Amino acid sequence: MSVLSHDDVFAVHNLKTGTLRLRRNNSEHNALLDEVCEAVDAPDAVDKQAEIIVREMEQHQQLMDDSPVAEELRREALRDLPQGLTMKRNVRAKLSASVSLRSKRRPISFFRRMKYRISFAGKKMHDRLRNLIFSIELWYEAIRNIEGHFGSAVGSYFYFLRWLFAIDLVLAIFVVAFVVIPQVFHDKEGDSIKFGFLDFISGTGALEDSLLFYGHYHDGDVSAIPNLTYNMPFAYFFTMVCLYIIFFGVLCYRTAYSYRLNFIYTAGGLSHVYANKVFCGWDFGVVSEQAAALTANSLYNEFKSFTANSLYNEFKELLNEQNKKQVSVSALTRLGQYAANVAVTALVLALIGAAQFALWLLVALRPSLPYWELFVSFVITAVITLCPLFFHVVVKLEFYRPRMALYVTIARTWLLDVGTLTLLLVYYTRSDIQCWETSFGQETYRLVLLDTVISLFVLPLFEFTRALGHKFSPSENAPTFNIAYNSLTLIYNQAVLWFGMLFSPLLVVCVTLKLFILFYVKRECALRACQPATKVWRAAQTQTILYMFVTLSMFTTLFVLGSLFFRTSSHACGPFRGYEFVYSVVSEGVLRLRERDSLRAALHFLVRPGVIAFVTLSLCVVVYYVRSRALAQRSMVRLLRQMLVLQAKDKDFLLTAISKVSNGEWLYSPKPATEDEGPDSHTVKYLRDVRKPSNAGFHFDASRLSHSLLEGRPRSYAKDNNRSSIAERKPEDGDTDSSFSWQGSNNYLNKSDDGDKPWM
Repeated sequence: MSVLSHDDVFAVHNLKTGTLRLRRNNSEHNALLDEVCEAVDAPDAVDKQAEIIVREMEQHQQLMDDSPVAEELRREALRDLPQGLTMKRNVRAKLSASVSLRSKRRPISFFRRMKYRISFAGKKMHDRLRNLIFSIELWYEAIRNIEGHFGSAVGSYFYFLRWLFAIDLVLAIFVVAFVVIPQVFHDKEGDSIKFGFLDFISGTGALEDSLLFYGHYHDGDVSAIPNLTYNMPFAYFFTMVCLYIIFFGVLCYRTAYSYRLNFIYTAGGLSHVYANKVFCGWDFGVVSEQAAALTANSLYNEFKSFTANSLYNEFKELLNEQNKKQVSVSALTRLGQYAANVAVTALVLALIGAAQFALWLLVALRPSLPYWELFVSFVITAVITLCPLFFHVVVKLEFYRPRMALYVTIARTWLLDVGTLTLLLVYYTRSDIQCWETSFGQETYRLVLLDTVISLFVLPLFEFTRALGHKFSPSENAPTFNIAYNSLTLIYNQAVLWFGMLFSPLLVVCVTLKLFILFYVKRECALRACQPATKVWRAAQTQTILYMFVTLSMFTTLFVLGSLFFRTSSHACGPFRGYEFVYSVVSEGVLRLRERDSLRAALHFLVRPGVIAFVTLSLCVVVYYVRSRALAQRSMVRLLRQMLVLQAKDKDFLLTAISKVSNGEWLYSPKPATEDEGPDSHTVKYLRDVRKPSNAGFHFDASRLSHSLLEGRPRSYAKDNNRSSIAERKPEDGDTDSSFSWQGSNNYLNKSDDGDKPWM
């Protein structure tokens, strides 16, 4: 009788253990099959099937580890699972919960968990607030209706008007709350103000000493409630300064965002513009029938305006902008064009300068005539209204592209508007008028009022008259909605507000009411009296230019006010009459520099020319560094775009090759056999022995996942093994079995001599 050695006993033990493991696996597979058959007809069949799949996947330790590699393996397993998207999501949720329960990692700390909860709550609150704002978006249906009839170009004007209205509304709320209402509490009750019509439109008479203008506001503490004082000079100064600075930052951010969105992101050019408009122009977020009809009308009106001539011109303009290779002209012709542009520009600047000089003489005339100021304001308004029309005609004499011509016209009009307002402020600061701040506030009030009359009455009447004439005489041209001119009036209106808000606090309320009424007036004019413009232009980029000029108006206002007003004395009237200079509100009222010698010395050191030069030089270095990085990134972006184009061409070539091979067509045309290529050459053998592949389907190798699972790494970490496995496999023509189940990978993991029974 032979005695078993220690090694033999160990081998028998392993054999028994392996047999038990195989039987247990087979029994589990059979149980899973029974559960699958029972779960098909159950009400909660999806959840039961998901639980069965999760239980099967839990048997593999490589999938259940809490590590990035296991996470990638789980993604691959779910990707290859022959189930619907709903089932895959259910399985992923259950599998993630199971992995979290089995994880041996220590849970996150209380403070970090609280930090995550606060950030998630903030994100949810931000999303809800944004959805609330979108749900109560002002004039949403009205603007969509206008876009439906006239396209997005006209709609951009109304978006711009709404944006300015929102800014002015916020300004009005802050000014009224922190400046006007405290002054109302301070004013003593008395007789009501009585004024006539001319006083109302000129801002003189009884209105001169009212809440409307700067000179009426108190220069001391306001005590509306006992034992509670309100310093009016501090409130007036810091409210105005903070509003100017904050909204200047808002304007800069808005302009930069619009520029990045409409210029930088589209710097590579817009390819297939009309094809994209046809196939990708529909908004699939539309849910109502009326909105769908408006969107369809908007697209229809945009394409209806694309006549053969305008379509050709727009294509030509786009090609010139994208390729940036103009038609080759001689150097003499190009020099002549530049000379013509310079000559016309010099002529326009000379006319603007002459107009400014004439206005200076007119303002300085000041005869002893009643309401002479009203006549001056009327002349200024006439110049501001008619000059843009003249600029629009003059620009046709220059050699600019249509879009560049529009930008040049807007720039010249803005220069005229801002130059006129700056001239008025300079004149009043140097005049001998006792309370020149109130006089300048009255001037801005009259300009806004006269511009309101022209915008709300004169121009709509002119457009409706032209529309009526076109109705009875179709030979006349129908009026079109002039987007550029209407946008220029908004820029001028906002520039007057920036200059006059400091000297007429309630002016912002007047401008807000004007914009509110102007929206409805312009909407009726557009829908009832105007037709869509035949010129096609990029509304988004032009709107960016409008934002930029509004921002420049604010910048000019800050510069002029800081140079002329804050460094002057205001002893005659207003809330700063108790200070030597306006900026003394900060230096003496807040910082008290006379009592603090060290702080005064530090401030004097900071404003020395050497320190300012050092700061300026540092800013120049920073700008140069940022500019260099931008140029480097632009080069990289250009290179990446070229790589994307090449990749797209490669994909197109490969798809064409696959299509031809699947149809039995050989891509290459081999040269006829030469002396070097006998009957035994590789080319002849291939052409003789090659077989056409089948078109029945695509062969998917289920073992591609199992290879990575055996090594405990996903496919992205196992490229070398995939290459070797591909080299070892022998392809068979005609094998078109495209069915796949995740169990194929499981069988590969648990393969045995007895074979595993498929479980799904």
